[in-house]
Amino acid sequence: MLLEMKNLCKTYGETIALDRLNLQLTPGIYGLLGPNGAGKSTLMKLICMLIQPTDGIVLFDGEDIRMHRNNFLDCLGYMPQHSCLYPDFTVQEYLYYVGSLKGMHKKEVALRAEELLLRTRLIAMKKDKIQTLSGGMQQRLMFAQALLNDPEILILDEPTAGLDPQKRLELRNLIAEYSKDKIILLATHIVSDIELIASQILLLKKGKLIKVDPPGALTSQLTSKVCEINFSRPLKELEPYGRISSIYRRKEDIFVRLILNDPAILPPQASFVYPTLEDVYLYYFNDEEEVSHEHFSL
Repeated sequence: MLLEMKNLCKTYGETIALDRLNLQLTPGIYGLLGPNGAGKSTLMKLICMLIQPTDGIVLFDGEDIRMHRNNFLDCLGYMPQHSCLYPDFTVQEYLYYVGSLKGMHKKEVALRAEELLLRTRLIAMKKDKIQTLSGGMQQRLMFAQALLNDPEILILDEPTAGLDPQKRLELRNLIAEYSKDKIILLATHIVSDIELIASQILLLKKGKLIKVDPPGALTSQLTSKVCEINFSRPLKELEPYGRISSIYRRKEDIFVRLILNDPAILPPQASFVYPTLEDVYLYYFNDEEEVSHEHFSL
Protein backbone atom coordinates (compact mmCIF):
# COMPACT_ATOMS: atom_id res chain seq x y z
CA MET A 1 0.00 0.00 0.00
CA LEU A 2 1.53 3.32 -1.09
CA LEU A 3 0.11 6.84 -1.14
CA GLU A 4 2.28 9.25 -3.11
CA MET A 5 2.23 13.00 -3.65
CA LYS A 6 4.35 14.24 -6.56
CA ASN A 7 5.09 17.95 -7.02
CA LEU A 8 1.76 18.71 -5.36
CA CYS A 9 0.92 22.39 -5.50
CA LYS A 10 -2.11 24.49 -4.58
CA THR A 11 -2.38 28.23 -5.09
CA TYR A 12 -5.14 30.74 -4.46
CA GLY A 13 -4.35 33.69 -6.68
CA GLU A 14 -0.83 34.72 -5.69
CA THR A 15 -1.00 32.84 -2.38
CA ILE A 16 0.85 29.52 -2.35
CA ALA A 17 -0.92 27.18 0.07
CA LEU A 18 1.12 24.11 -0.87
CA ASP A 19 4.46 24.34 -2.63
CA ARG A 20 5.75 21.40 -4.72
CA LEU A 21 5.26 18.76 -2.04
CA ASN A 22 6.74 15.31 -2.61
CA LEU A 23 5.88 12.56 -0.15
CA GLN A 24 5.44 8.79 0.07
CA LEU A 25 3.27 7.21 2.77
CA THR A 26 3.13 3.51 3.65
CA PRO A 27 1.11 1.96 6.54
CA GLY A 28 1.75 3.79 9.81
CA ILE A 29 0.77 6.93 11.69
CA TYR A 30 2.08 10.21 10.30
CA GLY A 31 1.85 13.27 12.52
CA LEU A 32 1.48 16.48 10.51
CA LEU A 33 2.75 19.50 12.43
CA GLY A 34 2.76 23.15 11.49
CA PRO A 35 1.24 26.49 12.49
CA ASN A 36 -2.00 27.87 11.09
CA GLY A 37 -1.59 28.61 7.41
CA ALA A 38 1.18 26.03 6.94
CA GLY A 39 -0.92 24.04 4.44
CA LYS A 40 -2.01 21.09 6.63
CA SER A 41 -5.72 21.26 5.84
CA THR A 42 -4.99 22.02 2.18
CA LEU A 43 -2.91 18.84 1.91
CA MET A 44 -5.65 16.76 3.54
CA LYS A 45 -8.38 18.22 1.30
CA LEU A 46 -6.28 17.48 -1.78
CA ILE A 47 -5.89 13.85 -0.71
CA CYS A 48 -9.64 13.63 -0.06
CA MET A 49 -10.36 15.28 -3.44
CA LEU A 50 -12.38 18.05 -1.80
CA ILE A 51 -10.28 20.53 -3.78
CA GLN A 52 -8.23 20.12 -6.95
CA PRO A 53 -4.46 20.69 -7.14
CA THR A 54 -3.08 23.58 -9.15
CA ASP A 55 -0.31 21.23 -10.22
CA GLY A 56 1.06 17.83 -9.32
CA ILE A 57 -0.61 14.50 -8.67
CA VAL A 58 -1.71 12.16 -5.87
CA LEU A 59 -1.22 8.44 -6.53
CA PHE A 60 -2.53 5.43 -4.65
CA ASP A 61 -0.68 2.23 -5.48
CA GLY A 62 0.59 3.91 -8.65
CA GLU A 63 -2.82 5.08 -9.91
CA ASP A 64 -3.98 8.70 -10.19
CA ILE A 65 -6.72 9.05 -7.58
CA ARG A 66 -8.67 11.44 -9.82
CA MET A 67 -8.83 8.81 -12.55
CA HIS A 68 -10.09 6.18 -10.10
CA ARG A 69 -12.16 8.42 -7.85
CA ASN A 70 -14.80 5.95 -6.65
CA ASN A 71 -12.34 3.14 -5.97
CA PHE A 72 -10.11 5.49 -4.01
CA LEU A 73 -13.01 6.90 -1.95
CA ASP A 74 -13.91 3.32 -0.99
CA CYS A 75 -10.46 3.11 0.65
CA LEU A 76 -10.67 6.49 2.39
CA GLY A 77 -11.90 7.68 5.78
CA TYR A 78 -11.92 11.40 6.66
CA MET A 79 -12.48 13.22 9.93
CA PRO A 80 -12.60 16.96 9.17
CA GLN A 81 -11.49 19.65 11.58
CA HIS A 82 -15.00 21.05 11.90
CA SER A 83 -17.92 18.86 12.88
CA CYS A 84 -20.25 17.65 10.13
CA LEU A 85 -22.75 16.10 12.52
CA TYR A 86 -26.52 16.59 12.34
CA PRO A 87 -27.84 17.54 15.81
CA ASP A 88 -31.35 16.10 15.30
CA PHE A 89 -30.08 12.68 14.22
CA THR A 90 -29.54 9.95 16.76
CA VAL A 91 -26.04 8.49 16.95
CA GLN A 92 -27.18 5.32 15.19
CA GLU A 93 -29.13 7.21 12.51
CA TYR A 94 -26.09 9.29 11.71
CA LEU A 95 -23.83 6.27 11.18
CA TYR A 96 -26.48 4.60 9.02
CA TYR A 97 -26.75 7.81 6.99
CA VAL A 98 -22.98 8.01 6.48
CA GLY A 99 -22.94 4.34 5.53
CA SER A 100 -25.54 4.94 2.84
CA LEU A 101 -23.51 7.85 1.47
CA LYS A 102 -20.50 5.52 1.28
CA GLY A 103 -22.57 2.98 -0.67
CA MET A 104 -22.38 0.31 2.02
CA HIS A 105 -24.99 -2.46 2.33
CA LYS A 106 -27.46 -2.15 5.20
CA LYS A 107 -26.29 -5.31 6.97
CA GLU A 108 -22.66 -4.25 6.66
CA VAL A 109 -23.46 -0.81 8.08
CA ALA A 110 -25.42 -2.28 10.99
CA LEU A 111 -22.63 -4.66 11.96
CA ARG A 112 -19.86 -2.12 11.52
CA ALA A 113 -21.76 0.62 13.37
CA GLU A 114 -22.41 -1.66 16.34
CA GLU A 115 -18.73 -2.63 16.50
CA LEU A 116 -17.54 0.98 16.32
CA LEU A 117 -20.03 2.19 18.90
CA LEU A 118 -18.72 -0.46 21.27
CA ARG A 119 -15.08 0.47 20.59
CA THR A 120 -15.73 4.20 20.98
CA ARG A 121 -17.85 3.66 24.10
CA LEU A 122 -20.95 5.19 22.53
CA ILE A 123 -23.11 2.08 22.49
CA ALA A 124 -25.26 3.27 25.40
CA MET A 125 -25.96 6.52 23.54
CA LYS A 126 -26.86 5.05 20.14
CA LYS A 127 -30.52 6.13 20.47
CA ASP A 128 -29.61 9.58 21.83
CA LYS A 129 -29.77 12.67 19.67
CA ILE A 130 -26.38 14.04 18.73
CA GLN A 131 -27.21 17.44 20.22
CA THR A 132 -27.31 15.84 23.68
CA LEU A 133 -23.76 14.46 23.45
CA SER A 134 -20.76 16.08 25.08
CA GLY A 135 -17.95 17.47 22.94
CA GLY A 136 -15.81 14.42 23.61
CA MET A 137 -18.61 12.05 22.59
CA GLN A 138 -19.17 13.99 19.38
CA GLN A 139 -15.47 13.77 18.54
CA ARG A 140 -15.58 9.99 19.08
CA LEU A 141 -18.62 9.79 16.80
CA MET A 142 -16.76 11.74 14.12
CA PHE A 143 -13.92 9.26 14.47
CA ALA A 144 -16.36 6.35 14.21
CA GLN A 145 -17.88 7.66 10.96
CA ALA A 146 -14.40 7.98 9.45
CA LEU A 147 -13.80 4.29 10.22
CA LEU A 148 -17.20 3.05 9.08
CA ASN A 149 -16.02 1.60 5.75
CA ASP A 150 -12.84 0.13 7.32
CA PRO A 151 -10.63 2.41 5.20
CA GLU A 152 -7.04 1.74 4.25
CA ILE A 153 -6.30 5.47 4.43
CA LEU A 154 -7.48 7.54 7.38
CA ILE A 155 -7.22 11.36 7.29
CA LEU A 156 -7.70 13.09 10.67
CA ASP A 157 -7.68 16.89 10.78
CA GLU A 158 -7.28 18.18 14.37
CA PRO A 159 -9.18 15.18 15.84
CA THR A 160 -8.59 16.21 19.48
CA ALA A 161 -9.29 19.94 19.12
CA GLY A 162 -11.23 21.29 22.09
CA LEU A 163 -11.01 18.11 24.16
CA ASP A 164 -9.82 17.97 27.76
CA PRO A 165 -6.62 15.96 28.48
CA GLN A 166 -8.49 12.78 29.45
CA LYS A 167 -10.67 12.79 26.32
CA ARG A 168 -7.63 13.55 24.16
CA LEU A 169 -5.87 10.54 25.64
CA GLU A 170 -8.88 8.29 24.98
CA LEU A 171 -9.14 9.36 21.34
CA ARG A 172 -5.36 9.11 20.86
CA ASN A 173 -5.47 5.52 22.14
CA LEU A 174 -8.30 4.71 19.74
CA ILE A 175 -6.27 6.05 16.83
CA ALA A 176 -3.32 3.88 17.86
CA GLU A 177 -5.59 0.82 18.14
CA TYR A 178 -6.79 1.23 14.56
CA SER A 179 -3.37 1.99 13.06
CA LYS A 180 -2.49 -1.56 12.00
CA ASP A 181 -2.33 -1.93 8.22
CA LYS A 182 -3.60 1.63 7.66
CA ILE A 183 -2.04 4.85 6.44
CA ILE A 184 -3.09 7.43 9.02
CA LEU A 185 -2.34 11.12 8.48
CA LEU A 186 -3.08 13.15 11.60
CA ALA A 187 -2.79 16.95 11.74
CA THR A 188 -2.62 18.67 15.11
CA HIS A 189 -1.22 21.64 17.02
CA ILE A 190 -0.88 19.55 20.18
CA VAL A 191 2.39 17.69 19.77
CA SER A 192 1.82 15.39 22.76
CA ASP A 193 -1.06 13.81 20.80
CA ILE A 194 1.37 12.29 18.30
CA GLU A 195 4.70 12.10 20.13
CA LEU A 196 4.01 8.58 21.41
CA ILE A 197 2.01 7.10 18.52
CA ALA A 198 3.42 8.56 15.28
CA SER A 199 5.92 6.54 13.27
CA GLN A 200 6.91 9.64 11.31
CA ILE A 201 6.55 13.38 11.90
CA LEU A 202 5.99 15.71 8.95
CA LEU A 203 6.90 19.36 9.52
CA LEU A 204 5.07 21.72 7.17
CA LYS A 205 5.98 25.40 7.00
CA LYS A 206 4.49 27.97 4.61
CA GLY A 207 3.39 25.22 2.25
CA LYS A 208 6.77 23.48 2.18
CA LEU A 209 7.61 20.11 3.71
CA ILE A 210 10.78 20.86 5.68
CA LYS A 211 11.29 17.62 7.65
CA VAL A 212 10.13 13.98 7.58
CA ASP A 213 11.61 11.92 10.40
CA PRO A 214 10.65 9.61 13.28
CA PRO A 215 10.01 11.52 16.54
CA GLY A 216 13.22 10.19 18.12
CA ALA A 217 15.33 11.34 15.18
CA LEU A 218 13.86 14.85 15.34
CA THR A 219 14.49 15.22 19.05
CA SER A 220 18.00 13.79 18.73
CA GLN A 221 18.83 16.52 16.23
CA LEU A 222 18.38 19.06 19.04
CA THR A 223 20.71 17.31 21.48
CA SER A 224 22.85 19.91 23.30
CA LYS A 225 20.54 22.68 22.07
CA VAL A 226 18.04 22.59 24.96
CA CYS A 227 18.78 23.41 28.59
CA GLU A 228 16.95 23.78 31.89
CA ILE A 229 17.59 26.32 34.61
CA ASN A 230 16.21 26.92 38.08
CA PHE A 231 15.29 30.54 37.69
CA SER A 232 13.56 33.23 39.73
CA ARG A 233 14.94 36.41 38.17
CA PRO A 234 13.34 38.43 35.31
CA LEU A 235 12.97 36.31 32.17
CA LYS A 236 14.47 39.12 30.07
CA GLU A 237 17.87 38.08 31.41
CA LEU A 238 17.54 34.81 29.46
CA GLU A 239 16.69 36.40 26.10
CA PRO A 240 20.33 36.68 24.93
CA TYR A 241 20.77 32.92 25.40
CA GLY A 242 17.81 31.59 23.44
CA ARG A 243 14.06 31.06 23.23
CA ILE A 244 11.89 29.93 26.12
CA SER A 245 10.24 26.58 25.43
CA SER A 246 8.32 26.19 28.69
CA ILE A 247 8.11 27.27 32.30
CA TYR A 248 7.07 24.88 35.06
CA ARG A 249 7.16 24.41 38.79
CA ARG A 250 8.69 21.56 40.80
CA LYS A 251 7.72 21.79 44.43
CA GLU A 252 8.80 25.31 45.42
CA ASP A 253 11.17 25.90 42.50
CA ILE A 254 10.46 27.42 39.10
CA PHE A 255 12.28 26.03 36.07
CA VAL A 256 12.72 27.49 32.63
CA ARG A 257 13.38 25.33 29.56
CA LEU A 258 15.40 27.14 26.91
CA ILE A 259 16.23 26.44 23.26
CA LEU A 260 19.75 27.80 22.93
CA ASN A 261 20.98 30.16 20.24
CA ASP A 262 24.51 28.78 20.74
CA PRO A 263 25.01 25.42 22.53
CA ALA A 264 28.46 26.59 23.59
CA ILE A 265 27.00 29.45 25.63
CA LEU A 266 24.90 28.31 28.59
CA PRO A 267 23.15 30.58 31.09
CA PRO A 268 24.68 30.44 34.58
CA GLN A 269 23.70 27.26 36.48
CA ALA A 270 21.90 25.77 33.45
CA SER A 271 22.20 22.12 32.42
CA PHE A 272 21.42 20.31 29.19
CA VAL A 273 18.19 18.28 29.03
CA TYR A 274 16.88 15.85 26.44
CA PRO A 275 14.73 17.65 23.84
CA THR A 276 11.01 17.00 23.43
CA LEU A 277 8.87 17.24 20.32
CA GLU A 278 7.54 20.57 21.64
CA ASP A 279 11.12 21.85 21.61
CA VAL A 280 11.41 20.66 17.99
CA TYR A 281 8.21 22.52 17.08
CA LEU A 282 9.43 25.77 18.61
CA TYR A 283 12.87 25.37 17.07
CA TYR A 284 11.43 25.21 13.54
CA PHE A 285 8.34 27.37 13.96
CA ASN A 286 9.40 30.02 16.46
CA ASP A 287 8.66 32.80 14.00
CA GLU A 288 5.17 31.40 13.42
CA GLU A 289 2.14 30.90 15.66
CA GLU A 290 3.13 29.35 19.00
CA VAL A 291 2.46 25.73 19.83
CA SER A 292 -0.11 24.84 22.49
CA HIS A 293 1.58 24.23 25.85
CA GLU A 294 0.02 22.33 28.71
CA HIS A 295 2.54 23.68 31.22
CA PHE A 296 3.46 27.18 30.04
CA SER A 297 2.27 28.90 33.20
CA LEU A 298 3.58 29.18 36.72
